[in-house]
Amino acid sequence: VLVTPSTLLATLKTIASVWKQEQQTRNALDIATKAGALYDKFVGFTEDMKKIGQNIDRSKDAYNEAFNKLSSGTGNLVSRAETLRKLGAKNSKQLDQKLLEEE
Repeated sequence: VLVTPSTLLATLKTIASVWKQEQQTRNALDIATKAGALYDKFVGFTEDMKKIGQNIDRSKDAYNEAFNKLSSGTGNLVSRAETLRKLGAKNSKQLDQKLLEEE
């Protein structure tokens, strides 16, 4: 392309505009790639949070089962220990009153 002094400025502005468009296109592609990676990471995070919730629920169930063995039903550990204390076991500590009330 031949450029004369009278068209030099217009040609340079056109070239600068084309370069700017090219840079914006590259930026848009980079943004799309990064957005996809961010979305994938977010999906993984939500899946992990769901697993954590399920594990918390299982832990709560296990806690409730263990606590029931400790303080509920016939032959629970709290009533057995309290029976031993009443029979004269040498103890230096007392069970929490709330546990004794739950028997």
